[in-house]
Amino acid sequence: MANNDLVITRHAEVSAVLADERFVVPLAEGGAPRGSLAWLRGAVCRFSEGAEHDRRLDVVARSLDEADPARLRRRTRERILAGEAPDLAPISALGEALGVTDLDALTGAVPAAASGYLTGTGRDGADAAVAALTRLLGPGPDEEVANRIAVYLQAYEATAGLVRAVLPASRRPEARGFPIEAIVAETLRFDPPVPAMRRVSRTALAFGGREIAEGATVTLDLRAANRDPAVFAEPDRFDPGRGEPRHLTFGTGRRPCPGAEHAVRLAAGAVEALNDRESVR
Repeated sequence: MANNDLVITRHAEVSAVLADERFVVPLAEGGAPRGSLAWLRGAVCRFSEGAEHDRRLDVVARSLDEADPARLRRRTRERILAGEAPDLAPISALGEALGVTDLDALTGAVPAAASGYLTGTGRDGADAAVAALTRLLGPGPDEEVANRIAVYLQAYEATAGLVRAVLPASRRPEARGFPIEAIVAETLRFDPPVPAMRRVSRTALAFGGREIAEGATVTLDLRAANRDPAVFAEPDRFDPGRGEPRHLTFGTGRRPCPGAEHAVRLAAGAVEALNDRESVR
């Protein structure tokens, strides 16, 4: 009997699913009015596959190529120490690097737009925020503008959750003496801010001794995979010095996160600033 829903917890199997073209991301439908949340989701690489995904990913990659991760780290730290909100400073630093002319408009719209980016259901004002970002980051074809917006929404989503997790981790006794980037990397393994990914089976298939139905949702439990004892020695111990093998929080295989280094550096700058600010009180 085929599984209609499946949770995968082992590191090797999660990696295998992420590398297997028979498992695809949940797709978002296109055709919604330009400047709406539904339009955005239907035009970005995150919720697409195949040639459409590759074309859209190129927009994201070109944007990220313009933003030096080391400078993002430094500017995030400087902005927080100057009084900017810790969840918005990374977005300001990124917008500054990419030449956005109105950083206040950018940081004013990103949180509301990001609130529904993953789920499709945002808080009040999400559509208006996407429309504001469309005007700010346009003009241009739909895919170009939508994926420019996506750079900021995914940075906000990744960095805000990561900073919340890394800040207390950086103050643990086990973290003493390690660089912030190592603490960020271990936190991504130990306590991933996004604990699961989902894939959908493109066709009926056999995987890992299981029969999986066409269209079944497969949940990839990143928290469990990142603590797989077959891969990580003493997996429940927080150890910023452990190094390789890598966690799976930023994906692997067909669709690794293109902004992983940027997210780590943004979070490192924010956490370093917050710790510095705390130490002078």
